[in-house]
Amino acid sequence: MGLIEGQVAVIAGANALGRGIATKFAREGASVVLIDRDVNALQDAGADPGIRAVEADLRDASVAAATLDAIAASANGIAILVNAHQPATPWADLEAKRAVDFSTVYEDVVLTAVNTMQAVFPHMRKQGGGRIINLGSMYGAAAHRGIVDAVVADGALAALTRGAGLEWARHQINVNFLQTAVPDIPAFNSFRAQHPGKVDELVDILAMGRMADPVEDVGGAALFLASDEGCFIVGHKVFADGGQHIGPPVFEPHGLF
Repeated sequence: MGLIEGQVAVIAGANALGRGIATKFAREGASVVLIDRDVNALQDAGADPGIRAVEADLRDASVAAATLDAIAASANGIAILVNAHQPATPWADLEAKRAVDFSTVYEDVVLTAVNTMQAVFPHMRKQGGGRIINLGSMYGAAAHRGIVDAVVADGALAALTRGAGLEWARHQINVNFLQTAVPDIPAFNSFRAQHPGKVDELVDILAMGRMADPVEDVGGAALFLASDEGCFIVGHKVFADGGQHIGPPVFEPHGLF
């Protein structure tokens, strides 16, 4: 019997990490609904018998409410919500960033999470509790050049998690933040082909010397937070990054040789 057997889990975001978490949850016996506005992103996930794909633009609060209300009505509640949106952002230093870059990533990440959390709250409160996991990107753990807008959105999502965690814990709704590493996905194969050895050099710097597996590494961490094993963890930031946040580059000669 799986750790979340028979529970209804909604995953908002059909990117590699969202699909990985959906697959892990389905294997653990959950009834999974994967939501995204991108039909193409949903196609592969919909082939899994344990995952139902739903097209919806969750940036719209009314759409988010209607979508989650319908899921809760058909499945007699929602036990788990994972906000997994991590949209790509144009690479540019801060002085070259446009206002629309910030507003776009904010709407995709933070506003979408607010909408889904508000939509699922009455259902979780009515059933006596639930689990909400907001997925952060590796870029929000510190800061990186060219993606300040993503860093800002990640910080806002972490703050939203703390605030919601404080307010909703009394309803037995645990809200936590899962900070992930870059997953090992097919897109990196083409990058490896264009830059032989470069990806492997970067990966070798990582503490564990490998990239994240979306199902086992990220999905496994999400499963822990979603299950009864994580019942007393609230408003916390959990790193599922293979130690990436603790391994900055060393430039001193004795550290290199």
